[in-house]
Amino acid sequence: MLYFIIFLIGIVAGNVTGIIGASGVAVVVPAFVLLGYAPSKAIGASLFIDTIASLIVSWTYYQNKNLVIKKAIWIAVGSMIGAQIGSLLSPFIPDMGLNSAFSAFLFISAAIFWLRGKYGMLPTENEGRRYFKIIKYLQKNEKFFGILLGFLTGIMSGIIGTGGGVMILLILVIIMGFTMHEGIGTSTLIMAFTAGSGAIGHALSSDLPIDVAIIGSIGTIVGGRIAAKFANKIDDKILSKVAVGLFIVLGISMLIITRKFQHIG
Repeated sequence: MLYFIIFLIGIVAGNVTGIIGASGVAVVVPAFVLLGYAPSKAIGASLFIDTIASLIVSWTYYQNKNLVIKKAIWIAVGSMIGAQIGSLLSPFIPDMGLNSAFSAFLFISAAIFWLRGKYGMLPTENEGRRYFKIIKYLQKNEKFFGILLGFLTGIMSGIIGTGGGVMILLILVIIMGFTMHEGIGTSTLIMAFTAGSGAIGHALSSDLPIDVAIIGSIGTIVGGRIAAKFANKIDDKILSKVAVGLFIVLGISMLIITRKFQHIG
């Protein structure tokens, strides 16, 4: 019965990753904690499941020609390095503050993608000259800023068990000008490397319950594949609106995680 529940958890986490490219941390961590696993082990399992979900989802987006890894490779490099550092820092940082901050970040992301879905990709150059100057500067220095942003994303990934998909998606769509579909496809592939690096770090510190992580991963393959196929069939603006709803749900879930950690502490 336990394995069946974990399989279902994996399916739900896969759906989240497949539709908006986000980590399943807001699904996996609270569910595993409720099942009696220590938060550190729940985070380790979340990273492992994120790795598998991201691989299957990014492959589906690749099949639909919505994966542009060449421009984002430096983010992947920085994120893998940062994830190892985050895994080492994880035991020394209070969970409550981090989860509250990440929840707020998800709500902010929802607002950004709502505006994007309503008004389109970016303002015209005449409407936002300063904005475009900043974007062009970042794009000209994509190696340095890619590694830096990826590094910071990776640290957050290793600490709280998220593959960093939402943060990477924002970078790709808002800064690098990817379409929503391209952003999700590419961010999930980067997230596979980030989450994989973090999972290795947790495994080395014995914080990875491999049996349930594997069962959850089987579920996430099913959920991720189905959700990614659906996401690739809908319009870019509609996908942005779907992302808004899921970001809000995930933000609320992270607040629930915070309350659970308070009770555990």
